Amino acid sequence: MPTDLLLALVPIFVVVDPFGTLPLYVIMTHNMTKEGRRKTLYYGITFATVLLLVFALAGKIILDYLTISIDALRITGGLLLAIIGVSMLYEGDMPRSRRRGPEETQQPETPEDVAFVPLGTPLIAGPGAISVVIVHAGTTSIPITILALLIVMLLTAALLIRSDVVFRLLGNAGTRALTRVLGLITAAYAVQMVLDGIRGYVTTV
Repeated sequence: MPTDLLLALVPIFVVVDPFGTLPLYVIMTHNMTKEGRRKTLYYGITFATVLLLVFALAGKIILDYLTISIDALRITGGLLLAIIGVSMLYEGDMPRSRRRGPEETQQPETPEDVAFVPLGTPLIAGPGAISVVIVHAGTTSIPITILALLIVMLLTAALLIRSDVVFRLLGNAGTRALTRVLGLITAAYAVQMVLDGIRGYVTTV
């Protein structure tokens, strides 16, 4: 039992990658209040957990019924992340007057703006996490997979909830600079997801 749990826990933790999600979470919520960041994290973690639990319980059945492959999920997730990455690259480049009309005012971001997409999915519950959960639920056992998933989600929440430390270290200028760098990395990762999806599809045809 402990060995089986560890064998499920490690790959799920790796594909969820909370350390990789942390800087993106900081960037996406840097304009929010502390309460807004807390709600964003709560919504995102809850949504990702429920989504992965559903796939752990009935993932193969759902995908087969909808005739959706993991490769299709990879491509879709990659396209979503590409849009996010490009927007991060250009954040702050254009004067505000060119980004919106004179009659428009800047609206504060709300938790719902980023909590479900892209934080919940594809950042936390991405195609990789979905595929790993489905595989382990079928090869190990559903209870062990669910226990491993819940542990990973708790660890992810514990890490992201300390993002205030990152905010204090970076400051506004550091956050904006990090946005550009992470935008490039996010866009490149998105392209790789699309390529992996295409490669996987081609090899199965």
